[in-house]
Amino acid sequence: MLRDRFELLAEIGRGGFSFVYKARDLVAVNAGLGDPFVALKIIVADKSSDPDLIALMHREARRLRDLVHPNIVRVHDMDVHRGAHFMVMELLEGRSLAAALREAPEHRLETGQVDRLVADISAALTFAHSRNIVHADLKPGNVFIEKSGRVKLIDFNIAHPVARRARGGEEDTVDILGRLGAVTPLYASPQRLAGAEPGSGDDVFSLALLAYIALTGERPFGRKTAQEAVYENIAPTIPSGISRNRWSALRRGLALDDLDRTPTAAIFAREFIEGRATALAKRLLRRKP
Repeated sequence: MLRDRFELLAEIGRGGFSFVYKARDLVAVNAGLGDPFVALKIIVADKSSDPDLIALMHREARRLRDLVHPNIVRVHDMDVHRGAHFMVMELLEGRSLAAALREAPEHRLETGQVDRLVADISAALTFAHSRNIVHADLKPGNVFIEKSGRVKLIDFNIAHPVARRARGGEEDTVDILGRLGAVTPLYASPQRLAGAEPGSGDDVFSLALLAYIALTGERPFGRKTAQEAVYENIAPTIPSGISRNRWSALRRGLALDDLDRTPTAAIFAREFIEGRATALAKRLLRRKP
């Protein structure tokens, strides 16, 4: 029990530094609310704990309280009880994109699912970017597919304002993240891996990479990171059976040079989804007598 209010019921997930529990909110129960269940993300601090981890979690909670969007996990509050720092979030029903890809035939999703994935993630990123927040660690484990099919971004624990001048007292965030090894190399842009200041273009690259993986079941650069692809001059592999327009959208989103990359998540989504629609239209026209 935390704060004599949240009854922990079961562990439902864990990350490198935290645990996530399904919990019952007794205040909601006493109020007669129909759904008293929440998710609690918990870090238990002791003498060996890195205080920067706790600081990052509190920053995540503060930012997510302001990022209210249908495709971003809802955060209600942040509190601490006897060394347990915990974030109160909406309880999601479904599975992560990582689990969906593991269980899917050939580790890829159906085309309609991929389009929904790209559209929903793009909507979330567009909203966050409009408020100068980048996710900075977009990967299958941080994307959640609800039972309804709706997709939500979770785990904004390393997200931070785009501009250094906008961070106020958080100038050490990039240094902290580098020391903690918070970036996931296989899903990061070459600029992030090189230690550049994070920007919205890094999220666009990661979104394009997720779209490629979900569509093909493979990685565009094999087992190489984007930074290794730059050093070794490796171009993304063209998937079989993909339309020219859709491939053009993927290739532009995966541009290793950020100056050549699709400028926004919304433009990438539009080009990616319209690429399929254009190919279908041409196919139907060819079938007409």
